[in-house]
Amino acid sequence: MRLSGGRQSGWRVVAPKGHRTRPTGGKVREAVFAILGRRVQGARVLDLFAGSGALGFEAMSRGAGSVVFVDNDAAAVMAIRRNAVRLLEDPGRWRIMPMSAARALRTLRGVFDIVFADPPYARGAAEEITLLMQRGLLAPGGIVVYEHPRDAGPALPASLQVVKRSAYGDTALTFAVPATDRSSHKATPENDKPETVRVKTARRRPGGVVQS
Repeated sequence: MRLSGGRQSGWRVVAPKGHRTRPTGGKVREAVFAILGRRVQGARVLDLFAGSGALGFEAMSRGAGSVVFVDNDAAAVMAIRRNAVRLLEDPGRWRIMPMSAARALRTLRGVFDIVFADPPYARGAAEEITLLMQRGLLAPGGIVVYEHPRDAGPALPASLQVVKRSAYGDTALTFAVPATDRSSHKATPENDKPETVRVKTARRRPGGVVQS
């Protein structure tokens, strides 16, 4: 798996061994960052259910200011650490939290401009996204990027407003911002079908990292 853009485009990211993680494919990552565009520059990034950390490393390669990786799987944490030491020059700009997403969200302070949530498809991240918003961890003007199965949309709290949905094979992405920020974004009407982009992606396992 290689980074798809930015200063370190083409650099290899090591994925955790085994089948407990579901790395986000290169084409889907390219689509994520094409949609995010300039908002990545200088952004404070939170990568929940990080797995290999590919989304966080991609963000840093494309100009993000800092990233916090969260995962409670030992193999994933080891892979993230190996990747971070090799790919991220400044240790003051990244942090690994080896714990469940819910515990990390109760521990974190400050706010984040971009939050990636790629939970195990079988369980989703309704509790974690609600906790994110309850604790005020999403910055004003911030955005949540939620990866989920195409046929099962995420459960989001009322404090978030969907502004875009896109599908890539059997994977879908939902982009959501604080409801009070709706006027500053181009929203996707709730009764619209997700935009579908044809990309060749390998069929993914329904499992993922088990969060406690």
